[in-house]
Amino acid sequence: MNPIRWHKPKWLPKVLAMPVPDPSQHATRILAIQRNIVLPVKLLLMAVVFYYLFPLGRLEFTSASFPDSVPSPREAALESLQSFFIFYIIFNALAATLLVLRRFPHRLVPWVVFTVGLVDGLLLAGLTAETGGFGSNLFWVFPGLIVINALSIPLATPQIVLNLSLCACYLAAGIINISLGETDLVLPPPPQRTPSKLAKNDIINVRSFAARLEHPSNDDEVSRYLAARLSPITHYLLSSYLTNRDLGTNNGAPPPEVSVELGQQALAADLNQIMTNGPLYDPRRFAGVTISKPTATLLAHGYSATNMMRLNRALLYDAYPNDIAKLRPREQEFMGDTSLDQTQNVVAEPGTESFILRLIILVLMTASCYGVQLLSFRQRMSEEEARKSSARNDELRAAGRLAAEIAHQLKNPLGIINNAAFSLHRGLKEGRNDVSQQIGIIREEIERSDRIITQLMGYAQLSEGRVEKLDLCEDLDRAIAEVFPPGTTYEIQIHRHYGANLPALLMQRNHFSVVLVNVLQNAREALKGQGNIHVHARSPDDGLVEVVIEDDGPGISADKQDKVFEAYFTTKEKGTGLGLAIVKHNVELYGGDVWVESELGKGARFVIAFPAKTLIKTA
Repeated sequence: MNPIRWHKPKWLPKVLAMPVPDPSQHATRILAIQRNIVLPVKLLLMAVVFYYLFPLGRLEFTSASFPDSVPSPREAALESLQSFFIFYIIFNALAATLLVLRRFPHRLVPWVVFTVGLVDGLLLAGLTAETGGFGSNLFWVFPGLIVINALSIPLATPQIVLNLSLCACYLAAGIINISLGETDLVLPPPPQRTPSKLAKNDIINVRSFAARLEHPSNDDEVSRYLAARLSPITHYLLSSYLTNRDLGTNNGAPPPEVSVELGQQALAADLNQIMTNGPLYDPRRFAGVTISKPTATLLAHGYSATNMMRLNRALLYDAYPNDIAKLRPREQEFMGDTSLDQTQNVVAEPGTESFILRLIILVLMTASCYGVQLLSFRQRMSEEEARKSSARNDELRAAGRLAAEIAHQLKNPLGIINNAAFSLHRGLKEGRNDVSQQIGIIREEIERSDRIITQLMGYAQLSEGRVEKLDLCEDLDRAIAEVFPPGTTYEIQIHRHYGANLPALLMQRNHFSVVLVNVLQNAREALKGQGNIHVHARSPDDGLVEVVIEDDGPGISADKQDKVFEAYFTTKEKGTGLGLAIVKHNVELYGGDVWVESELGKGARFVIAFPAKTLIKTA
């Protein structure tokens, strides 16, 4: 038996295939997204990240400040992240310059954006590893990057590879965070956030604390250090409290209970000032102090990896465990560390289900973005095919109508020619020599047929010929001379109104000539040999040229004005109905427009408008 083999469905590549966009259009779209959306948002986010990675106004204490200390893995990771962020700023500055200046081929734009997206993912992975790993709130930035990548890179392979790389970055960030052994936020908080400061109520045993500060023992180096830095008023209040002097009866001082409150307040203020001025820790100073495990962990990180006030507060608690209150849980959570509370020194890791769910969300976002984009492209393709099909049907209907009209227009003269030929043949059989009438009829109908065919050829002509730079006034004079040649007996006055400095037209001369000649012929025939024709040439603005031809003939009724440009519509006895249809066709071929303004008995006014320096439309 042959083993069952799995074969890749042949229809799968066709279903997932994405149309390749035009490089120039795609580059324009990417540049618009990057300039108008991505770059402003990225600048703001870089400022925020810089503020947290390199806080201003804060003293930097690294492990080098303590000769006997060794940099912790998390401290080393933070320093690496800071270095990578400097590289990230320089890289994005170069990429933004390239994208804005467009100093490279359009085909390279998607790959530049691909590289930028990959670097964004690496930085986000580093920040995620430092802010909680799998449980970090920065996870929600990953879906945003996936959406931006889908908008910028429509090609299937680079888009899916980049977005799956973002998923891998999130996975790596979680693994790195676990390997570092902590999930707390290591990024230093802003300098103005100081919940680790002592309040007066944090000094819970004033008498014991005051006794150690006012009368420190020989081996109590910490108390000696602090006492030397207390203000005179604080020493006075603490000494007064210890001696139990009745301040209310001596010199009008406050009673003892008020002295206790004032002493707490003054002592807390002085201690906060001391903790703000610099680090408290010195190996000899704290030689007689039992350092707790959480405080030792903070010391191992060094002052560069944590907040100085937080570490100093922890050191004070270790030196005076019975006199100073522990850091409250809310403050610990605000500072991003719960290790100072010995009852909460174990932080729960995010559950496996939560991590898997978040990873599934990123993979589904990758697939969904590509799927939505694919559906959008398919919808546009379907609409484009429907439009082309409708256009083809319209062309077929127009061709059928044209064939029917040709047959109809030529059938009448051919029938007349046939009758005249039959009459001519019968007359010759009967011996009649007067056949001039039949021959005249035949020639007249042949001329009529030739005129119909000539106009049909002009109507069907599209873009054959050469585009030229036309002088509007010269071509108007040439068309007038063709319609009203010298030596004719027309009693029609031509009034020319040409504007100055008219822009040139980029057109085929024969197309423009056909437009002018047909409108002028229409005006001449409407006047029946006598009247006035006014020809205006003007440029209302820099981007438009107008030619207006008006007569004082009988005019056109309102119900016929919308039909005069339709093929085969005519009010003349021997007209073909193609003259004004050819005018409309040729004008619209160059992106222009033509319309008629008329009232019965007040003549007709044809307005022809062209864009200046127009080019022929090929579709």
